[in-house]
Amino acid sequence: MLAIEWREETLIPTHIEVLWNVFQDDNIADLMPRVETHELIEGRPDSEGARHRQIMKNGRRTSSHVVETIRYVDEPSFKEKEISFQLHDAYQIRLRFTLKKLNENETHLVYEGEHRAVNFVAKVKHKLNARQTEHHMVRRFVQRIREEAGA
Repeated sequence: MLAIEWREETLIPTHIEVLWNVFQDDNIADLMPRVETHELIEGRPDSEGARHRQIMKNGRRTSSHVVETIRYVDEPSFKEKEISFQLHDAYQIRLRFTLKKLNENETHLVYEGEHRAVNFVAKVKHKLNARQTEHHMVRRFVQRIREEAGA
């Protein structure tokens, strides 16, 4: 299968708990404005094994998919959340957010993920989509994380 992978590291000038709050289930719609609903359907919120039905709107198109929390670590100086979902029956997406506390006012953020085409049409689109476009989207998302954290 054809996949695009990325890893973006940055320093966020805020406390780890402030940044971690951005990634909590209750705040997903703020971080990802296209998400209209993020409803728990299995497990406990903000925990490994949690499954949410997510409804996204992109222009006139509305889609629904199930987001599974694969990994969830919440320690005082280290936090990690990894999620996975299939989008439009065409792409398998995995996202991981890792936070390391450097001091009271600085947090190291690693945002990484994989966007894997799972059907023929998606594979063709993937080949046409330049990595530069994906890189630009990743950078914009990291900027959005900064804004939501107030940094």
